[in-house]
Amino acid sequence: MHTLTEDEFHLEAEPFLRKIFVHDNPFNEPFSSQVIGRTIIYPCEDENDLLIIQALINAALNLGDTGCYISLLPTGYPSDNLCHCYIPLSEFLEGYAGTEEDQLIGPRLGINPYTSDSAIYSSQGKWGLMRSHEGHGLLGGSLEFIEEIRGSVPDLDKQVYGFFERLRLLLWDCGVNPPDITRNKWLPMLLTHVYGAEVAEKLLEEETRLLERM
Repeated sequence: MHTLTEDEFHLEAEPFLRKIFVHDNPFNEPFSSQVIGRTIIYPCEDENDLLIIQALINAALNLGDTGCYISLLPTGYPSDNLCHCYIPLSEFLEGYAGTEEDQLIGPRLGINPYTSDSAIYSSQGKWGLMRSHEGHGLLGGSLEFIEEIRGSVPDLDKQVYGFFERLRLLLWDCGVNPPDITRNKWLPMLLTHVYGAEVAEKLLEEETRLLERM
């Protein structure tokens, strides 16, 4: 495993990042049109996303990948900081969740791999996971890739409801009652971007009915 300078990132890694995500905003339709399999995962932060990470690495190995990149997204990270690294898949789980400190990504490279507003993505541009500071993740790849993840993470398709609950709690904390998350203009757009118009409409209708019962 090794770090990348900004110049090395732009030359070596960014072309693969942009095959999955066309920009770095996890709230504003980031997936490339080439990415057919998409889903929202939650929670996706710190140790809570370990099951997803394990499933992701196994699925990536089955695709023939040998490595991946981690990039901290631009928010809050000046370009003179180390923000990008390459990790062989053979070292990823030990580096991400192992017990030997000298094998962990953070101590070895000086980059926090659990940082919100970051992306983990294939070194061949086959898949990617973008994480946000609100704890949700956007996972994309081929339909077969997502299906393999689904086989290892039984509640994968229900995790979006956990994200809805998180958003409702944020509105409650801000004194918004009822906490109507559907009024967030970005949410219907993001749901349509990830799931398509039909599923997005169903999810929003379910949320509206839930709100009416509160």
